[in-house]
Amino acid sequence: GNSVNENVRKNGETIQCDWYNASLRDTNGEVVGVISLVDDITSRKVAEDEIRNLAFYDHLTGLPNRRLLIDRVRQAIASSTRSGKYCALLFLDLDNFKILNDTRGHDIGDMLLIEVGRRLQTCLRESDTLARLGGDEFVVLLEGLSEDGTQAAIQARGVVEKALQVINQ
Repeated sequence: GNSVNENVRKNGETIQCDWYNASLRDTNGEVVGVISLVDDITSRKVAEDEIRNLAFYDHLTGLPNRRLLIDRVRQAIASSTRSGKYCALLFLDLDNFKILNDTRGHDIGDMLLIEVGRRLQTCLRESDTLARLGGDEFVVLLEGLSEDGTQAAIQARGVVEKALQVINQ
């Protein structure tokens, strides 16, 4: 059979390996030994991780992208249905972002988007998701809010107020 294991080289570097083991049998079918083949798959694992990141994360901010957000919304709806707790989606875009990009350049616009993402992240709980849809559009998915709709709306409003405060600084 085969298995994937983490191994350590003599220099201390951690690598991922596929191990293939086969039994050696004599003419009577008795096991007399084992042959192991080790295949270093570290570079393949790194490439797979990069592909997954390109597929599910925004290249500029490192935040989840539209595809990952849709998956998390589906999970949140299922969780909300089971628990009876509300979830909320908040859509945010930056006023006058196009003007900033046109007058100050895309590098400055990119720096602003990265900083907005960083600041918004500080307003959220571990269970919440901040995603960048593209351009200056961000979405926040709040999960596990109150089971009472009015209370859940108050909780969501609190996050919005906090987000506006940190962005306006």
